[in-house]
Amino acid sequence: MNHHMYTKFKIGSTDQCPCAAGAMTAEHLLQTCPLYKVLRKRFWSQPTSLQNKLFGCLDDLRRTATFERETQATI
Repeated sequence: MNHHMYTKFKIGSTDQCPCAAGAMTAEHLLQTCPLYKVLRKRFWSQPTSLQNKLFGCLDDLRRTATFERETQATI
């Protein structure tokens, strides 16, 4: 994510998400970014923890990977 690449390696010009609501972290993208609110609802109709999205069962991980691809977020 932009935040990691910028803070750890100084790659890129900022760690901020294009939504300007926070740093582009996995948590921001998967849980709170307003740019992807509708897409998140499509993938997770019920509240789902970040833990499940990142470390859940195979179906959870596939859903998370597909969501990330559909955001077309630059990482």
